[in-house]
Amino acid sequence: MATRKVLSAMRAVRSVPVNPVQRVGQSTDVLVVGCGIAGCTVALRAARQGLNVTMLTASEDPHDCNSYWAQGGIIYRAADDTPELLASDVVAAGAGRCVENAVKMLARDGPTRVEEILIDDAQVPFDRDNDNNLALCLEASHNRARIIHFKDQTGAAITEAMLSTTTAHDNVTLVKAATAVDLLQHNGHCVGAVVMDTKTGSTVLIPSRVTVLATGGLGDLYEHTSNPETARGDGFAMASRVGAELQNMEFVQFHPTTLYIPGERRFLLTEALRGIGARLIDHNGRAFARDYHPDGELACRDIVSRMITTEMAKHGKECMYLDVSHLDGPYLHQRFPAISAHCKSKGLDIAKDPLPVVPAAHYFCGGVWTDLDGRTSVPGLYAAGEVACTGLHGANRLASTSLLEGLVWGAAIVEHLSATRRGKGMVSSDEPVMGAVAQFEKWEETRSGQGAQTVPKEETDAIHNDVRRVMWEQVGVERTPSKLKDATERLARIEREADDIFYGTPLSEHSVGLRNACKTASLVANAAQGNPSSVGTHFMKASTA
Repeated sequence: MATRKVLSAMRAVRSVPVNPVQRVGQSTDVLVVGCGIAGCTVALRAARQGLNVTMLTASEDPHDCNSYWAQGGIIYRAADDTPELLASDVVAAGAGRCVENAVKMLARDGPTRVEEILIDDAQVPFDRDNDNNLALCLEASHNRARIIHFKDQTGAAITEAMLSTTTAHDNVTLVKAATAVDLLQHNGHCVGAVVMDTKTGSTVLIPSRVTVLATGGLGDLYEHTSNPETARGDGFAMASRVGAELQNMEFVQFHPTTLYIPGERRFLLTEALRGIGARLIDHNGRAFARDYHPDGELACRDIVSRMITTEMAKHGKECMYLDVSHLDGPYLHQRFPAISAHCKSKGLDIAKDPLPVVPAAHYFCGGVWTDLDGRTSVPGLYAAGEVACTGLHGANRLASTSLLEGLVWGAAIVEHLSATRRGKGMVSSDEPVMGAVAQFEKWEETRSGQGAQTVPKEETDAIHNDVRRVMWEQVGVERTPSKLKDATERLARIEREADDIFYGTPLSEHSVGLRNACKTASLVANAAQGNPSSVGTHFMKASTA
């Protein structure tokens, strides 16, 4: 695993715990659910506009977020780059399903946001060449080497720097071990959230004038994933329960290369390895990628993932291999220190040994619909980052756009809030508090019939594992109508079981997580069943008898 001490001098993160006896928490101008790059961007820029911000993280360690585990890098600009060149790559990867204005916005604003927020403000220590210029690398489906990075721990470096800069602001309060359970509405307006102390199960209401979902993705719905266990789809489920529109829910991107060690969680082997010449080989050492696509290992991720699963099925093998042994060994260890160290701990030398790989759920291209200002269909509710769907990615995501998306739309939300505030369009400070308290009382009534016996974590884990197996086997890299029909029926039954646990037993982190995971899995499976056409990450095969 990548070390948590990415920066040479890690600054302390200021935070407060949930008050276990307080029923209604301090109201806030902006409630941010999540503390990755999107959440931190919103929180920091809103705080600098004079707004009070409360930022939640379900973990004791705020670094446990999807952003932290991004290895490869973030898009910046090549010397001869243009917004049009970047946009063309995004559109090509998106398989004709991208929203044009979202693509233009990312291509136009992205490099500037990287410069002003990450390089100048947060001072992320991106790698530089011998002339002290930012070191640029090439990744799959890019027409230019435009990716900047910090070794193979880019997300970690960005998260460290952004958390430190954000929480240092007096207007930002970070609440750790605080899980948002449900969003609350009053007169159709989102007015805050019910928040649970993950250690005690006690709940508190946090009223807010504006709520921002920055909860990341849903990779942990799958048996094989590069994501942390916290990526269970919380934001999608919460948004769905308040009637927010969701789009493109069938488009789950699978990363082609995660390290396959039986019995262990998958470990990401970054796209950048293939960008410098890594080859995909079978158990006999034969390179096979160009049998499937002229771009070989640098084809789009969905294509490379299917290459690997096809070869696995053809040969009856549990994995294929990623080989970089033909490249310079000292350079590999210096450029990819976290990967080198992790593989070494498993008895593998990346400079000598072919690395066993399987595709794994990696990034979600759909999500909670937002406009270009980050507004969802529910007034007062915004979303940014992986949980949101601006239409940028279409049916498949271009490498290294994920961190950039969180940065661009995190900033866009605050620009819109600033303009709305000047125009007196935001609700008054009293209205959300009064409305939220009334709705919180109704929410508490829904739980009045709960029993005293907590469901053992082993039981909820077993149910969650059932979800993971259904999603991997039936809503995975390749799908069929019959498999999707069976998946939706099985997931509906599991979802009812999870709801019974949630409403019938005392609240716990695992009962809340299971409820959200089951809801989100059903949303993905139903969307996949409703789209009979293969496009991008959603690959349909005819059912076999």
